[in-house]
Amino acid sequence: MKQSYPTIFNDKSFVWDTCDHAIQRKLHFPDSDSYASNSFNLIQVNIWGPCANLSMHGHRYFFTIVNDHTRYVWVFLMKTKAETQSLLKMFTTQVEK
Repeated sequence: MKQSYPTIFNDKSFVWDTCDHAIQRKLHFPDSDSYASNSFNLIQVNIWGPCANLSMHGHRYFFTIVNDHTRYVWVFLMKTKAETQSLLKMFTTQVEK
């Protein structure tokens, strides 16, 4: 490979600090026996961020919505937390149709 791409090199001393954050453990939640009986009877939402590194389009947060019945997941990228309300309204309108 080095012959084909002489300008590419492997720096063995490089450490990617994101790996340490990606390995973090989450707290255990007790198992639940109750589930929604129909789609969209119960949704779970979560906002993650701010991420230290911006995405290529400047997003710093993730907004996830999980349908408890089907376990289907929607992920929205956000530049600010202020976008949450409009995304949730848009999602609710889309589901009601």
